[in-house]
Parts: sequence; C-alpha cells; structure tokens
Amino acid sequence: MLSSNYSKRLYGRTRGRSKKKIDLKKYYQTVAKYKFQNFDKKLDYILDIGTGYGETSIFLAKKFSNKIVISCEKYVDGNIILLKNIEMNNIKNLQLHNGNVYDILESTNEKNFCLVWIFFPDPWPKNRHAKRRLITSDFLIKLHKILKKNSEIYIATDSTIYIRFILNTIYNCKDYFLWLNQSEMNLHIKSYFDIETKYYKKAIKSQRNPSLFILKKL
Repeated sequence: MLSSNYSKRLYGRTRGRSKKKIDLKKYYQTVAKYKFQNFDKKLDYILDIGTGYGETSIFLAKKFSNKIVISCEKYVDGNIILLKNIEMNNIKNLQLHNGNVYDILESTNEKNFCLVWIFFPDPWPKNRHAKRRLITSDFLIKLHKILKKNSEIYIATDSTIYIRFILNTIYNCKDYFLWLNQSEMNLHIKSYFDIETKYYKKAIKSQRNPSLFILKKL
C-alpha cells in the first residue's frame, strides 16, 4: 500500500474552474477500480506524471500493451475524463494514482520503471514560485533510483522559462542521465509522437512550439 507521508508538497488545483457539480463518492468508487496499489516484480511499469486529461496515459497504454501504465494525477476533472476513456477503450493495463507522485517514488526501493513521461508540467513562471517546479535535480535523482537500466524519461514543455530551468537541471544531473536528443536541431514533440494533448493544442494556438527532452539513465 502507498504511504501518504510524501516529502514534498505539490501545488496546483485539484478541480477545474467549472461550477459543474461532481459526485465525488461515485468518482472515488470508480477510481478504486483502477487505483494503483502495489508493484508486481514480474511486470514492467511506465510512469505518466501530471497527465491532465489523460491523453498521454491512453496513448502509452495502447502503445505498450505489455506494460502497466501508472497515471499520476490529482486533478479530479481530468481523471474523470481519463476514467471514461479507459472504459470506452477497454484499457486493461492502466492504473491510476490520484495523488502526489512522491507517494509512488517513495513506496519502492526497486527498479520498477522502464519509462517515465512528464508532459507539460506546471512551469510556475514567477521567480517566487520557482521552488514549486517539479523538474529539479533532486527529483531526477529520485527517478534514477527507480528506473531500470537504459530506461528513458520524456519531458515536454512550451515554457521558455521552464526550458532554461530544465537545461540547468539536466546539466546538474549529467552523471545520472544522458541527454539523447541534445544534438538535434528540432526538439518538437511531433517529430517523435503523433499525439496532441489539450495543453499541446493550447501551446500551438498561442504560437508556442513545445519542446521534448529525452533523457536516458546511465
């Protein structure tokens, strides 16, 4: 069972701005059907962090049908859409953790994961909020401990401020990860995956080209 005694608070909304009422009792009953509980040493896991409306989790579950995808997201409105899509697409290899990703990271000492996706984490652009950013050296080192050999991390963002922050973090973790697409001129997501999330579309509409960073565990 996961512990709730995580070491870092995650900021951000758990509900959208819509005033539409949600039956939370029914929501948690549905979550319980797909809720991640424990690791199975016989299985390979993919961690999808901050999944928003769940598009990446569905994409990964279909692409890697022989692996278990753990969708980690505390945003209730997004999880409701994800749960509907799980059932509509008859997805069998997707589990949900509707809470802090540190619950997952601190629940195991084993190398359970073969892949981690972090698409459009909140950039917290104001300097006074920089400490709230997810992608830090300490965070990547925590991921390093639970990744299998040669596993990869995919990080996508459309924030120029966050890009600079991530670049600095990658440099600080150069002994832990190899930046695979460092020499490529085009870091655009669509060069690698045919997927368009709500936040991807929002970035394109605002004429911001999302960048993708691919890190390989050393």
